[in-house]
Amino acid sequence: MNMKKTLIILSIGALLAACNKKSEQKTNTAQDTVAIEDNRAAEKSPEEITQFDINSIPVSSAEVGELPFFSFPQGLDFQNKPVQRSYDMLFFPLKGVMTKIEGKVWKTYVINEKSNTEEWSLPYFLKSYDDAITKVGGVKIFDGKVSQKELDRIKEEAKYFGEEGSIDYWNEPVKVYVIRRQNGDDIYIQLYGNTATGAIQILQKLPVEQGGKP
Repeated sequence: MNMKKTLIILSIGALLAACNKKSEQKTNTAQDTVAIEDNRAAEKSPEEITQFDINSIPVSSAEVGELPFFSFPQGLDFQNKPVQRSYDMLFFPLKGVMTKIEGKVWKTYVINEKSNTEEWSLPYFLKSYDDAITKVGGVKIFDGKVSQKELDRIKEEAKYFGEEGSIDYWNEPVKVYVIRRQNGDDIYIQLYGNTATGAIQILQKLPVEQGGKP
């Protein structure tokens, strides 16, 4: 009887050891699979992982006039003379990837106008522009903070950082909109604000000529 009990105990012990070994093998296999997937993701560039497609945006046929297209919301005004150039380039975070776009540029800091006796309201500034932009067919395509990695990647090329109407990507989230136009002169808008002021940048791409060349 004692020998039978010993054999049964040994058999159970061997069975448990075999089960544990199989469980470890499954765990290791799962970990290897995750590691392989992570490595594949790491091999992809930011553009491959999150690439913005303008064709996903509905075309707007609304009349928008000339740059800067929008008047200041009631009670707000520019802080200094806005920067306006017939040709320049700006980076926009399209799905979080800082993407260079070229065309006509207008940008400025926004504050309360001198006759406004109320305190600065960031929600009012953001909501006013959101209403105006979406009313003419604009679509919000990004709302959040840009990664430090993306800012480091473009810092040598973005020589305009720090001039009038600059966006504080390092500390604040940014909202980005696009108004897609029939002939390709799409309008990109980005804005941000803090407890005292805001900034807005507007760029209209060069129109696409016959044959698809800008």
